[in-house]
This record gives sequence, structure tokens and C-alpha cells, in this order.
Amino acid sequence: MGVESLQYPFSYVTYFIPEFITRMRRTKECIEKPSPRQSLAMYKLLLVAYLKKGMLDFQDLVTIAIVTSRVENQALAEKITWEILLNEKDEKQPSSEGERTPMNLLAPKGEETIYINEDEKKSVGEPQARFDSDIDIFKEFVNRPDLGVGPGEDELVKSYVRSMRKTTDERARRILSELLREMLLKLGKEFERRAESVHNPVLRPFEPGEDPELIDEESSLENLFEQGKRVDEIRYEDFLMRKKEKKRKVIVLVLDISNTMFYELEGLNSISHSVMSLIPLMWAVRREKYGLVLFESNTHVMKEPMEIGDEDALIQVLLSLVISTTTESERNFGRTRNSQFWGGTVPNSSLDWAYDKLNMFRDRSDKFCFFFSDLALEEPGTNLPEKLENYDIIDKMVKKGIRVFACVSPLTRSKLFAPYTEPVLAKIRQAGAEILETNRPSEFLDSVQAILEGK
Repeated sequence: MGVESLQYPFSYVTYFIPEFITRMRRTKECIEKPSPRQSLAMYKLLLVAYLKKGMLDFQDLVTIAIVTSRVENQALAEKITWEILLNEKDEKQPSSEGERTPMNLLAPKGEETIYINEDEKKSVGEPQARFDSDIDIFKEFVNRPDLGVGPGEDELVKSYVRSMRKTTDERARRILSELLREMLLKLGKEFERRAESVHNPVLRPFEPGEDPELIDEESSLENLFEQGKRVDEIRYEDFLMRKKEKKRKVIVLVLDISNTMFYELEGLNSISHSVMSLIPLMWAVRREKYGLVLFESNTHVMKEPMEIGDEDALIQVLLSLVISTTTESERNFGRTRNSQFWGGTVPNSSLDWAYDKLNMFRDRSDKFCFFFSDLALEEPGTNLPEKLENYDIIDKMVKKGIRVFACVSPLTRSKLFAPYTEPVLAKIRQAGAEILETNRPSEFLDSVQAILEGK
């Protein structure tokens, strides 16, 4: 039987990934050494492949070793993977007993390796470990009737969030946070890739005298690599130009972090739903001018539209909100000398800030405001002037050509919240805002992509 037809239980990755990373790091040909993040990405992607098919095959291991490696290391990654798999029968594999890998980091030390289901357990011939009920991220995927369907990326993202919120183990939280971050960035990168393919459907050779800023660097490097050219053989026409220049965009992201956003329904709260959609969107538009502001009773400006952003730092702040309580959020963001009490839902200052920033751009850029909230903005039957100001600001933005989107969580339409939110939804629509749902991050991003592309 050829190695290509071999099938592997999921526990095999506890040997394969450390062996692959070790060999890559020891090889002089490896231009940039693999980081621990690559190991986590490999575990995550192999888990998704396993859940879809109930097993791993030769091509899964080869493909994931390649795609998680840097472009300049991919040929080497393929070669090393083949070496590991071809020599696997003749080499004594290291025992995984006692190792703390992402598959068993979530169980207390001293317990056996965790298996996904009974078939996995039988194929290895070892007892199945007991899951810790507080941090079991795989429980909802066990014994699914149709392994070919898989849970889907949205459900996997939600499972990470639920597990982060359930566990108090800091080490487990860090691992889950990293896995969640990678999955959300994957959604953002896919958004970005599709946007580029729409705006630049055809590439053409660079001609002397043209704007070098329009050179597509990634495609040009791939073109040079495919031709195998040396530096002294490179010509102008080897560089590829974007055929169509994108219209610039200015985007402001507004996130509600008031008390009601932390109310939980089915293991998730409105903060979690918002963050799951906001992070990939922020990553996808990071090359545009964008701003980020959080609000409760007070306004917290995280990034000005003209400021160069540290997306990694912003992502960490947003992910921390997923596991925070209102008390912890108050402590983390602190108070200023003129701040109001913490936790109210007072978006008017943040919306006004968004309007001022977007209105500063007098060019022909497209302007967007994404307002993430549960929309519990007012008590039923009240018409307080400070509450009505929110709708006036939205109306003002829309009349200035700014497109405003209220990005709402499932709690907005729940029985508990509906008496408060239905009147607000009606007023926001009347002011000219459009409603987007954040229940499924992938569907939310599909909607946003259509909006940004003018469809």
C-alpha cells in the first residue's frame, strides 16, 4: 500500500507536528524559522479536516504543512513532510505520553491523550481521557451522525468563544484566544483576498513611467518565482500592475460595551457576537483609513482614522472583552477626570465623533460607519432628548452621504430585549441606517463585502 493511501488517527498529529517543526528549524535551507503560531495553525486546520472526514490522510498532512509555511519555505515544507511520512514506518515515533500539546493542554496534567471519538480511541488502542467539563471545546462535535458535513467555521468560532467564557484556567484561555484569533484572521484574509480579486480581476505588465504604487507586489513575486529568474534577468514587464485602482474608503467602527452587552444567551453575549464580526472586518480594511471607538456612558477612542494602527494590540483588547465582566471592563478602561458613571448606553458622543471624523474627508472617498450594539438604547415609551440625539446624528450622517449600518446581535431580537429594541430598530431605519446581523460572522462579512463593492 502506498503512503498516499494511508489514513491516520488524529492522535498522529502529536508526533507529526513537533517532528515537522523540529526538522524545519534544524534545516539550513529554511529561510525563516517556523514560529509556535504555525504549530497552533496546523493543529487547528488538521482538526477541521478531521471533523469533516473522520480521519486524516496523506494529502491533508502535506497540504497543511505547505499552506501554513511562508512562501519561501513551502517547497522545503513539502519535501520534509514527504520524508517524515515515507520514513514513518521505519522510525520509532516519539511517545506523546506526558506531552502538553494543543490537543491535551485543556486537560489537567497526568491525564491521558484526548481522543475525538470512539473510533479514534480504538485505532490507537489506548483509554480515552476524561474531558474537563469546564473547558471541553470539542464536546459538541462528538458522535456527529455525518462526519462529511462538519460543524462549519462559524460554529467552530463560537465554540472557542463559549469555551473561553466558561474556563477560569488562564493557560487554556491563552490557547483558546490564539486559536480564536487565527480563525477570525482567516475570515478577514479571505474577505481581503476576494475583494482584491474583484477589484483587480486582470493583471498586466508594468510599463516605464507608470505609477509604481500600483504594482501588485505579491503577484509580481509569484510571477518571478514561477519563471525562475535571477535578479540580473528581471525586466520591467515582469512586474504586474493592478488593472483597476480601488476607490478609497474611510470607515469608522463603533462598538457598544455597555452593561447590557454582557448579558448572556446560550453561552454567548452581544459583546462576543460583535467581536467575532468586528475583528475580521477590521483586519480586512486595515489598509484603508479606519477608526475604532468604544462606548458605554463614556467614549473610548482606540484609533483615529488617520493614525497608523497596531492591529495586533487592538485585537487583543477586543478579545479581552469576550471574557470580561462589566466590572473588569471598567477596571481595564479606567476613568477620566470628566467621565460619567460606568456602564450606561450613551452612543451619541461616539456617533458624533464618527460623524466628525468621516466628515473631515472632503475627497470622493466612500464613507461608512458600522455601529455594533444590542440597540438597548432607551426605555420603552420614553423620549428623552439625549436619546433622540442618536437618531439625529445618524440622519445627519446619511444626508452627508455616509452609509450607516447597525450591526445587531441575536439578543437584539430576543424576547427579553425586543420590547426595548424594536422601537429603536424602527427609529434607526427611519433615520436611514441599514441593519446587519452578527449571528454568523461569515454571513456578516459576505454582506459587508457586497456593500463595500457597491453591489
